[in-house]
Amino acid sequence: MKLSQLSIAALLLLSASAAMAQTRPFEFGIKGGGTFTHGFTNVPAQTVGSVQVPALENKNNGIGYGYSGGLWARKNFNSFFIQAEVTYNRFVLKQKTAVTLDVNANSTLANALPITVQPGLINASLNATSESVLEAVDVPILFGKRWMGGKLRGYAGPNFIFVQKATLSRTTSGVINANSAVNFPQTDIPASSATTNLLNKYEAQNLEVKDFTYAVELGVGYSPVPFLDVDVRYAVPVGGVYKDSNITGFLGIATVSLGFKVF
Repeated sequence: MKLSQLSIAALLLLSASAAMAQTRPFEFGIKGGGTFTHGFTNVPAQTVGSVQVPALENKNNGIGYGYSGGLWARKNFNSFFIQAEVTYNRFVLKQKTAVTLDVNANSTLANALPITVQPGLINASLNATSESVLEAVDVPILFGKRWMGGKLRGYAGPNFIFVQKATLSRTTSGVINANSAVNFPQTDIPASSATTNLLNKYEAQNLEVKDFTYAVELGVGYSPVPFLDVDVRYAVPVGGVYKDSNITGFLGIATVSLGFKVF
């Protein structure tokens, strides 16, 4: 058989394989990619002993980068498809805040003073940057539709999030403000760092994170070749991340991934 005939036969075989792959009633594969997280958190004012801690407005401090990887399965119907996944994910949220509070509201500050002062006499202005890391098993159930002969997909659905690990790393610096009435000079607060387990209610207190929540997820996918999926998604947790329902804010998670069809 001539080379040209072999080439034509190979092209026909590839075309037939592609058509079969696009119309398979069931598909299964693996996937992996990166996560890009942004958002902010508002913590309401609270009382520590006899001292009032002001509300904290944690603002977004750039994009946090993580990863995602796992398995997916897709059931194709005539006019739509259902896709289920099990993935392990790492989400990173970066925030910053500035606050002025009574030194007695923070045991570390109060213990660092050379004297004991009554509430209301001395306050501190603090600047803090934080990085919250959440690791979770996600189980999205997505409903979608295909276009362009099956190459282009659009979908949306719920994502059930089972939190495995949640930590908060915070770096704080600032000044203890002067008060001439008690002859206290302005004092710099050197930068210090601390890490909190957000799944431990004794460590996290009102910042304790739920071990289960859910999100709404939507996205688009494209298959440049029959065995490869490229997906871009965006998810917003709507079930609440913190156990304290008074904590408000926004969390958005974008994911870019590659999926490989096993069959």
